[in-house]
Amino acid sequence: MNFAWSEWFGFKSRVKENMVFTKTENGETSTKVVYGTFNWWALLFTWFYALFSVRCRTPFFVIKTAVPFLALVLVNMLAQLLFTENVALTINVLGAIWYGFMFETWFKNQLVDNGYQREK
Repeated sequence: MNFAWSEWFGFKSRVKENMVFTKTENGETSTKVVYGTFNWWALLFTWFYALFSVRCRTPFFVIKTAVPFLALVLVNMLAQLLFTENVALTINVLGAIWYGFMFETWFKNQLVDNGYQREK
């Protein structure tokens, strides 16, 4: 699991096209699709989308998405303490947009870490 800064904010290296990943274990082939678009479900539900989505079930992905979610919670709490309500709301919305943009990239990276291979 990689928690590097470039993993969190690598907008230039984010997924921009649909990809299919497969992994064969014990004779069973698992196929996962990574979409190259903005993830609206991740914007709306952040970490809870990774937690409850059947599509995102792969080892350690819930933990990988929980770390930026908890960072967002901390940033939002600090923003509410230090700034006006409008500034805190703006920071909250920007954080949700960031989460929606990067979610598919985090998913792809976790699939690769878990041994999935990209289909051509």
